[in-house]
Amino acid sequence: MDKQILHMRPMVQKRSQKTRDLVLDTATELVIEHGHQNMAMKDLVERSGVSNGSIFHHFGSKDGVLEAIFVSERRAYLGYVAECILGYDGDPCEAMGEGARAAILFQARDPQRHFRLITQFSHSEWLAQNTQLWADLAVEIERPVMEWAIPHLAAGRLPMLPPATIQSLMLGPAELVCNQWRNGRMGGALEDQAPAVARFVAEGLKALRSPPPSEA
Repeated sequence: MDKQILHMRPMVQKRSQKTRDLVLDTATELVIEHGHQNMAMKDLVERSGVSNGSIFHHFGSKDGVLEAIFVSERRAYLGYVAECILGYDGDPCEAMGEGARAAILFQARDPQRHFRLITQFSHSEWLAQNTQLWADLAVEIERPVMEWAIPHLAAGRLPMLPPATIQSLMLGPAELVCNQWRNGRMGGALEDQAPAVARFVAEGLKALRSPPPSEA
């Protein structure tokens, strides 16, 4: 009997994960269509075909579903930005510029998805009520970049600014340009804006670096 239970356990776990993934994918679709405030649990049940009880078993509440979407999308977005920063072999300010380029290219894949799952969450009452979740997640995602940046900060290759300031100077222009493009203020493809934003960020950070002692 015990062997039978042990044999069935991986099958049950696989089925449970499949159900969880189905709910999360369906909820993501609904948030992209209607926004996180307007995602209704009854719509999630109807579209996914998963019972209300099963959804609550996996996520606990609607807020739990939104939390899972928030975490998944932030990890994908900021993880991609971090990967591009760490993968650049050259001036660290230019590496941050590559992070800004990556931010635009990520958004260009699906602007509506980014707007619903990143931008609207960023300015929401929901996030104001879940600040600790975001703080903990940010530390987790940003740790590799912070570890990379420490020697560059110490050597003066990056301007001596708070990490949150450097991140804002990198991601802020990308977000603003994407918002302007989405509002019809810019023509062409969104990814066409990436080179200018990358250079803007890189040159701006270089200008903020302390000059070498001989030039001071």
